[in-house]
Amino acid sequence: MFGLDFSWLGDPAYQQWLLVGVTNTIELAALSSGAAMIIGMLGALALTLRIFWLEALVELFVEFFRNTPPLLQMLFAYFTLSTLGLKVTDPATGLSMPLLSAFACAAISLSLFGGALAIEAFRSGIETMPRAIIEAARSLGYSRWARFWRIEAPIATRICLPALTNILTNLFKTTSQASVITVPELMYYAGQIYNDNLRTLEVMLLILLIYVCLVSVITFAMARLEAWMAFPGYGMGR
Repeated sequence: MFGLDFSWLGDPAYQQWLLVGVTNTIELAALSSGAAMIIGMLGALALTLRIFWLEALVELFVEFFRNTPPLLQMLFAYFTLSTLGLKVTDPATGLSMPLLSAFACAAISLSLFGGALAIEAFRSGIETMPRAIIEAARSLGYSRWARFWRIEAPIATRICLPALTNILTNLFKTTSQASVITVPELMYYAGQIYNDNLRTLEVMLLILLIYVCLVSVITFAMARLEAWMAFPGYGMGR
C-alpha cells in the first residue's frame, strides 16, 4: 500500500532494537517523571515557607531550567562536565570516561527541567486554594509541615493534575532528544534501523505510532487518576 514496505519488521535484530528502545524510553521517562514530581513538591513547599533566600534559590532554579532547552542541558551535562574534570578511568581499558553515563545525564536533565515546570504547577495549585482552608488548618493546630503534606499538597495536586499531565507527556516526548548523546532509546534505534535498511518513511511511521500509543496510555491513566482523586469543588469534582 502506497509503496510502503514493512517486511523488515520480521528481522529479529530490528525487533530486539525496537524492544530495547521502547524499554529504555519508558524507563527514562518514568525516572525523570518521578524525580520531577518530587522536585516540584519540595520546591512548592519551599516557596510556602516564605524564607527570602530559599525562595530566591527556588526562583533561580525555576528560571534557569525552565528557560533553557532540555537538549542543551543534556549536552552540557554529558560533554561539558567531563571537560571540567568530572571523569573516571575505565579499569578495563585504562581510558578516561565521563563520570555520568549518557542515560544518567539525560535522566538528570529531564528531571530538573520537569521539576522546574512542576514547581510552578504545584505553586499555582496551592495559590488557588481558598484561604479559609489554610486558616482552618491553623486553627486546628496543624504544624507548617503537617499542614502542607496533609492538606495543601493533596488539594493542590487535585487542582493541578491537568497541568501535571501536560508536563508528564512533554517529558515522555522529550526523551527522544536523548538520542543525541547516544542514549539507546527509541529514536536512537530508529536511526540505526533506517540507516541500515534505508526505509526512513516506514520506520518513522512506526515510531510515530509507538509514541502515540505510549503517550495515549499516559494521558488515559492521568485522566483516570484525576477522576479517582476528584471531590466536589476541585479537579473534575462537581
